[in-house]
Amino acid sequence: MEHATLVTPETEARSGVTVPGGRAEWLAGVLRERLWDGAYRPHRWIREAGLREEFGLSNGPVREALQMLVAEGLLERVPYCGIRAMKLSAQEIVALFQLRLALLEAAAELAALCGDEVALEAAPAVLTQVRQNATEPRRPAPGHLMGWLVAAAGNREIARSWERVAGQSRLYLNEAARRAVDPKTVMRHAEALIAAVVAGKPVAAICAVSALTEHQIADLGLTLLPARAKATKRKSPPTKRKRS
Repeated sequence: MEHATLVTPETEARSGVTVPGGRAEWLAGVLRERLWDGAYRPHRWIREAGLREEFGLSNGPVREALQMLVAEGLLERVPYCGIRAMKLSAQEIVALFQLRLALLEAAAELAALCGDEVALEAAPAVLTQVRQNATEPRRPAPGHLMGWLVAAAGNREIARSWERVAGQSRLYLNEAARRAVDPKTVMRHAEALIAAVVAGKPVAAICAVSALTEHQIADLGLTLLPARAKATKRKSPPTKRKRS
């Protein structure tokens, strides 16, 4: 997989360009993006020696960067073996996606009722990106759609809780995208979600985000617990978003 040209500590010394933040923080950011972009798949071993050679760093920053991602739940340290991209069991993946869906349902309802106007104005651009991802040979899961939904909800607590859940789940959304038999189905659910939020229809938004999540986890060969289906049957709340 190709990556954009990186400013490394080694190239920093040659070019005079400054790596933002500390070296460990910088490297953690690079590795995080690779994990999120699907370059490092679940269970892939990440060798310190390879990172030292690639980025021209000493042991300290490399180990510190890896430990940051272990703390975030993106990597795991296996005693006497090393560090690898987190690999969850089927039961753990289902639990993760159930938690993710609970946050997204709350965000969808809030976004449809009283969505942030700045976020709502970005809806056409998000929709364009969704359609583009569905037609590309390699279908990444960049997280822009759900990131947009959480932003549109305008709720700080949901946004805080979303950060860790989003990071871990993106590893498996990439796997789902790789295995997707019909990516255009995902696109249609995404289109329905965006349309419901923009139209101020909370029940439709909840149904759409639930259908999208169920389809994605099905691409992993898994299913959500039956109790999740009840969430889509709730009645529409009486409050409606005021239109300017």
